[in-house]
Amino acid sequence: TERGYDLSQFALFAYGGAGPLHAIDVAVECGIPTVIVPQEPGTLCARGMLLTNISFDFVRSQISEATTENWPRVCELFAEMELEAKTWLERERVPAAKRSFRWFIDARYQGQNFEVIVSMPQVSLNGLEEFLEQFGHTHLREYGYVVPGRDVEVVNCRLQAIGSVAKAPLGELDANGEVAAKPSGFRETYFGVRQGWIETAVYARSQLHAGSLLEGPAVIEEMSSTVLLAPGQNATVDPFGNIV
Repeated sequence: TERGYDLSQFALFAYGGAGPLHAIDVAVECGIPTVIVPQEPGTLCARGMLLTNISFDFVRSQISEATTENWPRVCELFAEMELEAKTWLERERVPAAKRSFRWFIDARYQGQNFEVIVSMPQVSLNGLEEFLEQFGHTHLREYGYVVPGRDVEVVNCRLQAIGSVAKAPLGELDANGEVAAKPSGFRETYFGVRQGWIETAVYARSQLHAGSLLEGPAVIEEMSSTVLLAPGQNATVDPFGNIV
């Protein structure tokens, strides 16, 4: 919200043992229309530690006006950081084909106290105009306005070095042709003061297939977590087993 993004354009990703139980309430309160619950959400943190890419951030402070005279120095700083980053990636034994970089510049209008982080596809000697254009887009999104003609000041140059970690391919669930999911039983479930206790369908997640449709109220149980659907809400299972 601070950076100018509209939460109604996002999906809430619910993981952990307790996350999927509370995600619906959080999404409603924040105005987020969609919740996604991955398979085995209670083990997602452990899987993330094994599968996430390795990365290291490099930063150089460079407080200067973004002009044609000063821009080559910005490019020099990124070139220096890229050399350091390549050394780090070699030390981490990341093959050349698995390496990538991301470029960011902290910048502000002259006279401002706070910067915005401008993402760049790359930083090159002929990239000043592209940077100024991206700065304008970023400042407009985060603060709601731009000041044409006002000088822009570079504050920090940031480079993120990334080593891609091999990941197993995602397996797809079979679709058995049935749309409506079949509950394994029913249970009285409390949905707060306004709705009270409601007889609720209970589903075993392991029995759901791609394309399954569920109508709330519903409880979806599995080994590592519990997913809750409130009355009036619905869910479907996508081909990769995510409950959406």
